[in-house]
Amino acid sequence: MSKNHWSGANPIPNIQKFVEGLDKDKKERDRQIDEENKRLKTQKADDVHPHTVGPKSGVKGTRKTVTDPTTGKQVQIEDVNKDMMNAVENPMLSVPNANLGKETTVKTDASQPNPEYKENQDITAPPDPIAPGSTSDVPIHGEKTNILFHPTPSVSYEPTFASLERKAGILCIGVMLAIIILGKMFGASLKGLIPTSACVASGIWLWMKEVVRSGREVEWDSEKERGQTATANLIPESVEWMNTLLGVVWGLIDPDMFASVADTLEDVMQASVPGIIENVRVAEINQGNNPIRILSLRALPDDHVKELKTSIHDDQKKTKDPQELAADEEGGDYYNLECSFAYHAAPAGKNASSKARNMHMQLVFYLGVKGLFGVPLPIFVELQGLVGTVRIRLQMSPEPPFLKALTFTLMGTPQVQAGCVPMLEHGVNILNLPLISNFVNYAIGAAASMYVAPKSMTMDMAAMLQGDDIQKDVLALGVMWIRIYKAVGLSKQDKRGSKHGGSDPYITLTFSKYGKPMYCTRVVTDDLNPIWEETAALLVTPELIKADEQLSVELWDSDRNTADDIVGKVELSMQKLIQHPGKMYPQVSKLKGMEEDSEMPGELHWEVGYFGKPQFRPALRTDGKDRSLAANLQDKPELQDEKGVINNETEDAVAHTPPDPLWPSGVCSIIVHQIVNLELENIKGTQGKRKGREYEPAKESGEQTDEESSKLPTSYCTILYNDQLVYRTRAKAVSSKPIFNAGTERFVRDWRSTIVTVTVRDQRYREHDPILGVVPLKLSDILQTSSQATRWYPLDGGIGFGRVRISLLFRSIETRLPPNMLGWDVGTFEFLSGRLLALEYKSHAKLKMRTGGSSGSISKTQCRSLPEGDGMFWDITKQEGKNNVRLPVKFRYRSPVVFEFHTAGKRSADAYAMIWLHHLVDNQEASVNIPIWRTKNGARLTQNYFTEENISAHKDIPGLEDLTEIGRLQFRCRFKAGMDEDHEQFVVDDASRETFETWEACLAEGVRNRKVTKEMPAKVQELHDKSLTEGRDVLKQADPNEQKKWLSKDGTDWSGAFTHDPKAYMDSKGNKKAEPGADEPVHNPYNPSSDDDDDGSDDSDDSSDELGIQDGTATARHTKANGQINGINRSETGGAGPMDEARIQRDNKKSERRKQRGLMQWKPARNAAFAKDEAKFAMKRLKHKMTGGLGGREPGVETETGT
Repeated sequence: MSKNHWSGANPIPNIQKFVEGLDKDKKERDRQIDEENKRLKTQKADDVHPHTVGPKSGVKGTRKTVTDPTTGKQVQIEDVNKDMMNAVENPMLSVPNANLGKETTVKTDASQPNPEYKENQDITAPPDPIAPGSTSDVPIHGEKTNILFHPTPSVSYEPTFASLERKAGILCIGVMLAIIILGKMFGASLKGLIPTSACVASGIWLWMKEVVRSGREVEWDSEKERGQTATANLIPESVEWMNTLLGVVWGLIDPDMFASVADTLEDVMQASVPGIIENVRVAEINQGNNPIRILSLRALPDDHVKELKTSIHDDQKKTKDPQELAADEEGGDYYNLECSFAYHAAPAGKNASSKARNMHMQLVFYLGVKGLFGVPLPIFVELQGLVGTVRIRLQMSPEPPFLKALTFTLMGTPQVQAGCVPMLEHGVNILNLPLISNFVNYAIGAAASMYVAPKSMTMDMAAMLQGDDIQKDVLALGVMWIRIYKAVGLSKQDKRGSKHGGSDPYITLTFSKYGKPMYCTRVVTDDLNPIWEETAALLVTPELIKADEQLSVELWDSDRNTADDIVGKVELSMQKLIQHPGKMYPQVSKLKGMEEDSEMPGELHWEVGYFGKPQFRPALRTDGKDRSLAANLQDKPELQDEKGVINNETEDAVAHTPPDPLWPSGVCSIIVHQIVNLELENIKGTQGKRKGREYEPAKESGEQTDEESSKLPTSYCTILYNDQLVYRTRAKAVSSKPIFNAGTERFVRDWRSTIVTVTVRDQRYREHDPILGVVPLKLSDILQTSSQATRWYPLDGGIGFGRVRISLLFRSIETRLPPNMLGWDVGTFEFLSGRLLALEYKSHAKLKMRTGGSSGSISKTQCRSLPEGDGMFWDITKQEGKNNVRLPVKFRYRSPVVFEFHTAGKRSADAYAMIWLHHLVDNQEASVNIPIWRTKNGARLTQNYFTEENISAHKDIPGLEDLTEIGRLQFRCRFKAGMDEDHEQFVVDDASRETFETWEACLAEGVRNRKVTKEMPAKVQELHDKSLTEGRDVLKQADPNEQKKWLSKDGTDWSGAFTHDPKAYMDSKGNKKAEPGADEPVHNPYNPSSDDDDDGSDDSDDSSDELGIQDGTATARHTKANGQINGINRSETGGAGPMDEARIQRDNKKSERRKQRGLMQWKPARNAAFAKDEAKFAMKRLKHKMTGGLGGREPGVETETGT
């Protein structure tokens, strides 16, 4: 896998999952090892011959003694004769007989003293050993050459160490029991005896571990002596030359090169810390001057790296088009290596400074309870041992530096051993205690496991040399669009339900193997025939396709006090669906049960389609320069956005082509790379007396100089898409330069109005996390000449300073939604007319209005009869701040505005009217004329998607047989996109509070308007208009009606049938007979019949089998068969009323609290506010659980460790 930014799709590994998977493949590995050993034992030795001294290969008379310019010593050289070619054609290597299991006259042995060992090694060393009968010639390509020629000249103490640990363990247990028993006999208390015995036993155990460590250091030192002896004896085919080079270069390496290693390790440890550790931070990492050692190095043919080749191929499929990938694989040259490496700490003193010569890092553990308190404990971590094997595949290039890419994979998890010492004057190695050692060593192992075969990591060496970390394309291949219309004939789940009810159904969209809900509909209570009319867009990534994921449409029954029950499901093969892109496929699917070959009552009417990424239009290409700069500055390269390394035409198009107005919907990716010069503002002002300091500055100024300090914040970032919280990074403890490299991808309906907001916060204990700064990014402002932008943005609107580096990328999807479907989910419903008319309704009534999460009312006193006598009206003219009826909305595309008419003497509503918010276009005035209905079952009418059209198409609706139209409700209204002050009532937990606080900060600092507008960059508009009438364009050959459709102001159409029953586009066999949204339906679009209208044709490409639909019918058949926002207009209010004096004072108080001014500068006041809000949130949650509506399995906020 490539090292992508952390996200929900690429989560941080944790120790728990790593330990679970340690021995998952052990049996298979053992079997392969046994087979290999058996093969080697039975291998014939015909190609192994005793070594004989052959004729000299030099030309007679050419031998002479010269000075070697490399070493400065005297050497003999001679010309080579043609007999030397034999050694090239049949290369042989002299291997000691001792290594081949043959009799030998001389051999090296680990027990020999160094002088004797050195002499025996010298006389048996290739290429011309002089001891007869001691070596054999082996073909250099044979497996027998892959051996260690000479054993380490030392005695192995491992059996002694194992025995020592076993006996020390018994001794520790005995000492503990002895202290407790003897102390109790003499009258001591167990409260003192148990801790005392534990301390004494721990001391003995730690002393034993120190002895073992010292012994291993001596043993390792003898291995280094073997290498030095081999170098002195000039043994060829060894890697000691590389170890010698590493010894020189190791201390010269910049420790900053290991920053990514430290960051990864910190992420793993933070994701795995136990409850007693509040946080952890890697403060420093350094390689020391004791280098890593290479044990062996050998070249491998391609057939030895099949798994690595497959991993590289799968990885490159994500980022390259098929033609480019094929060209790389067929035209590139590759070199494969296998390298075994090891590291062992050199003997050092007791203090941390002497241990710094070894590879080490400094950790800071914050001991305490998460969210309450943390006491810092600095720890010095020394790498004591490391052994592993890595395989490397180098892709060569004819252009300097001749290396294009490097891919490596670890052949098993490396063996790691580290030691930890508290940074005190006399510290003991607490890592020798089992619990602590397991945590740190497993954390290192979990980080390494991300690259163990068959996983790998590919590094673009050319990009790395140029410092390129800019993403050029989104990870998603496309979008799967699902429209859930209705379900009919469901089974009754609750005994206490009504006549046509007894179930509270909702639907979740999940991936069958992943299991986590990706989308959840609203709950329709007490109904067996729910009508949802909801849409969802799910990103399709390469990982889902490679895993052969199935889209699982699951229907659940919601229960308030018990776990929800699954009623049935329908599954769809994603691999088959993406083979039919660009169209919607209506489906009527019978539900199948959870068991294999089972069927459940009911069927689901829905639509599904896959839409990929279109090619960039050349007509929209620009020079890629930042248009926000002055004209005379646009040509300066240092002022332009970072583009990174452009490797192909697609990446070049991303860098020079803005988003396409023809395809306003798409995938938006955002990555928060890092923050620099992050610090807290001094909220308490000047301190101390000024006497004697009259000429000193009042407070510190300039950039932050400390990288780590107790005064620095523990920062994390949240990401909001269109005022919805979707992502949260992990916290980076007390640092002025936190590195996140984390982000997410989301489907957005219209890039012209999308705003992505990044909020940086400081993690606090027992108080709300304050805002350090906000960065609102409006895509139409940022992406004016390019589809990708990587920039530094200042933090504003909080109590901190700093600059954050953010990458923003947008790729369109071939999806054309109607204007009403291109809006925001968060907004406010507001009336624009002075009164509401109820024609033909004759009762004085109080008008109650509600939508998802909010409600309002117009009192009965404002209800009057029309002068004509044909109805009533309600006066809602704004007077002194009254009658300002506005309904904040959280989920616009699944919510209606319900009007309830309440008259005197009746407990329930007398009549109902509804308008579904997805019928409205953002910020556009709409004239509404809807029917007023009367029924006894108002809940069934208002929860389901009922409109005048689909009600009139049905003769009898189950449960609504008494439904009658008694009047018409008329008014003018609009849906105002985006958050405003009315959304404060949605604050019920920390996530909603932080979301609302972010909007307040953006508004207060003037970096965002109250009204969200849809804007097209002037340059893009100019190029788009020109492209529609000139040049080679997709619309040039289109028919006039199609051109008119695109050139119209409301502009887009949709390949789907919003508000229509999908069954209307299908025949009785379930085959699609018309294109939804483009063709006329073959049946009544609201109440399709089941008549057989089969014309004899069969569109096999559109059938359920071809798409991989698995429902109850399929199961039965199977059984039978077997930005930066400029030009802010602060006076815009967007319908929220004038900025009166009281409102200004209220906003100022909120700003003081948010920036911790006034009373909030003192920690006790912030603690009290935190406690008050937490108590309020707890009461709201309890109230919702007891009296609120039923909820489904909603997806949560994405994080780097999953959701």
